[in-house]
Amino acid sequence: MENRETNENQVVIENFGVTTIYDKAPEKLLPLSYDAAQTLVALGLEDKIVGVATAEGSYKDCLPEYQDKLSKLDIIVEGTPNFETLLSKNPDFVYATVYTFGKRGVAPVEDFQREHINFYCINGTFSEKPSINDIYKDIEDLGKIFRKESEARKLIDSLKEREKLLKNKTNPILLKVMAYDGGEKTATTAGQGIENEIIGLAGGNNIFSDLNNAFEEVSWEEVAKRNPDIILIHSYDQGETSGTVEEKINRLKNDPALKNVTAIKEDNFVVVKLVEVFPGLQIFDAAERLNEKIVELTK
Repeated sequence: MENRETNENQVVIENFGVTTIYDKAPEKLLPLSYDAAQTLVALGLEDKIVGVATAEGSYKDCLPEYQDKLSKLDIIVEGTPNFETLLSKNPDFVYATVYTFGKRGVAPVEDFQREHINFYCINGTFSEKPSINDIYKDIEDLGKIFRKESEARKLIDSLKEREKLLKNKTNPILLKVMAYDGGEKTATTAGQGIENEIIGLAGGNNIFSDLNNAFEEVSWEEVAKRNPDIILIHSYDQGETSGTVEEKINRLKNDPALKNVTAIKEDNFVVVKLVEVFPGLQIFDAAERLNEKIVELTK
């Protein structure tokens, strides 16, 4: 079902299998990551944000033009909140990833509905095959919900221009790319998530695009077999449970099983922030950085 306006005051939104009718724009917004908060700030909604959860990031990971406003938001918890902490802020709108809405997350959808809290789940985190269009859909829907259609259109247009520029400069020679989030006994890598789209947009070929989930574990033997030309290293500002960038690169370089992997032999590493490989405003930063490396290697 398409979004539809039932009258001049109501907006109907379909998201995450739930139909929500907004008689007016929500007033108490609670994004559960700085990435989510950044999108709301970009639409001019910072005065309505009652708090933010840091997830695995920091406002310093976000775009420079939004950092000052993001730094002033009230942090409700370092990491992910429990439902009681969330309720303490009395939000009427929660903006978050699919990982929020489940038994292992903050709470199931039914709990939010019981408390009459509207929510929007970031499309690219639950789509069967995530794409850049999911990001545009998020922004478009948020523009409707908050009656910020003009701001949403400008934001979408600016992102689409960057997408167009990347597509026009993409080298037809597809280098093999692997994302490395972390892992010792196995490697956590990117499958069919938004990072697969980022790699393709940059002119690369994700060697694990056959994996169904956004992130999956693979054996080091399989990494060596598929032999990436470039490895994307995920950098976390906080929650470095998977190790720092330096530790991750050293782990790769010191593994005898990976000694013949092209990316490791030739030191072809590209560092990306975690926020840049989740559906949001910064995916083109990652794509442009990877594209620069691909262009450098294919001259």
